[in-house]
Amino acid sequence: MSALDRVLVGVAVAVSPAAHRAARREQWLADVRDAHELDLSPTALAFGAFTTALFHRRAGHRSTWGDTMTALPTPVRFAPHTIRTIPVLIALAVLSYVVSVGVLALLQRYNGLPEARLVFDMVGIGLAVVPGAALATSVLLVSDVARRRRVLGAVAVFAIAAVWWAITSGSLNVPVYVPVQVGVIAAGLLAVWLVVLRRPVWTYSLLVLPVVAAVLVFPLAEAANGSGIPYSAMALVSWIGQLVPFLVAVVGAVVASRFSTDAPAVVEAHGEALVDKTV
Repeated sequence: MSALDRVLVGVAVAVSPAAHRAARREQWLADVRDAHELDLSPTALAFGAFTTALFHRRAGHRSTWGDTMTALPTPVRFAPHTIRTIPVLIALAVLSYVVSVGVLALLQRYNGLPEARLVFDMVGIGLAVVPGAALATSVLLVSDVARRRRVLGAVAVFAIAAVWWAITSGSLNVPVYVPVQVGVIAAGLLAVWLVVLRRPVWTYSLLVLPVVAAVLVFPLAEAANGSGIPYSAMALVSWIGQLVPFLVAVVGAVVASRFSTDAPAVVEAHGEALVDKTV
């Protein structure tokens, strides 16, 4: 079993429902380990486990790969989407932003070169497009919400990401205080999440937090930039400071979810059979 196979199986187990992770880990590792004995590709089986975990997320969903992950003896009333796919996508969005910021910091050493301008334009993809796509996918993955509502939410996320891309690339100049721009973009993404998931009205008060965070962090970043540090470090501090409102928006989404009134999954036991099948 290669390292890639182990990573695929590990990710597949991580995004599986909590109640099925142990059984799936044991079964999938055994299948991948013994694949050569059946003249099968271990990597193909590992990738199959990954796709199974993504597309068979609910506990009662029928699957052709093993009874341990699908067959339930009792009827289940399902809870909302609780798998780890969405946190992974959020982490991907943050990672894309951080890596792009690092590239921007390095570009300060080559400022003015034609090649640097090309790379700068590509970095905008990591700052806005990749995070926007990850967040839009997260909205689409939410369960117990009408498809139309999820699709409209994903479209709204892409629209906000497009505005953010235009701002970061310099093609859109909004005559508003810079930290307010960033805070409003982060608050807009949080607002889409709250609307799609139909969170209580009081949670909309959380929308002010990204704006407040942006306004508070911006002077600190400006003070650091005025301390004589290199231009690459100044760019790093400035862009990392702009990440803070988005992280605050993520925290706001988590806080709103913690106070959700949705009922958890409840397993209801069978009553006695009305017909004696032993006769």
